[in-house]
Amino acid sequence: MDLVGAAKWTHVDAAWAGPLRLSQIHSRRLDGIEEADSVAVSAHKWLFQPKDSALVMFRNLDIANGAISFGGDYLARPNVGVQGSRSAAAIPLLATLLAWGRKGVAQRLDHLMQVADSLADAIEKSDRLELWGRPQTAINVFRPVYSPTAALVQALPSGMLSTCMLDGQMWARSVAANPSVNIDLVVGRILAGIREDA
Repeated sequence: MDLVGAAKWTHVDAAWAGPLRLSQIHSRRLDGIEEADSVAVSAHKWLFQPKDSALVMFRNLDIANGAISFGGDYLARPNVGVQGSRSAAAIPLLATLLAWGRKGVAQRLDHLMQVADSLADAIEKSDRLELWGRPQTAINVFRPVYSPTAALVQALPSGMLSTCMLDGQMWARSVAANPSVNIDLVVGRILAGIREDA
């Protein structure tokens, strides 16, 4: 990924996969991201934080601060940020990083990548499921071969799978986001769901 000179300002939305940069095993999937002027990460995804937690990282802090700061005569210094005063939403993220460290976060991400690969293996072995492609960032997209995708999703516990449209067809979507997941139970439920909706 060569981003230099591509635009006046290059922003990468790494909302989901950005934390993979912490992994020694999977970091290369994001090679080139360091060339971006800014990178956003939704910390409530793969940094396991509350819903409104996010990070925006800038390559040149002075330029970024100048662009997003605002002030007034009553302020000794301009406020940095587009939202102004906010609660201390970064404290849970700080606590997580202090408790787990980079290595702990990376271990959880590597585990979730392995979980997604295990699900992909099970889907490929089934003659009743079709895999869209091998997961690159722990997201599997698949569908039943002989029955509607909606029926499979409805046969499973609410929220276990979501759906997406690809080439005009509905596919099921499984996101490996819970480091405590039991992948054998997930695979078992999906295979049982196929039998129920067939």
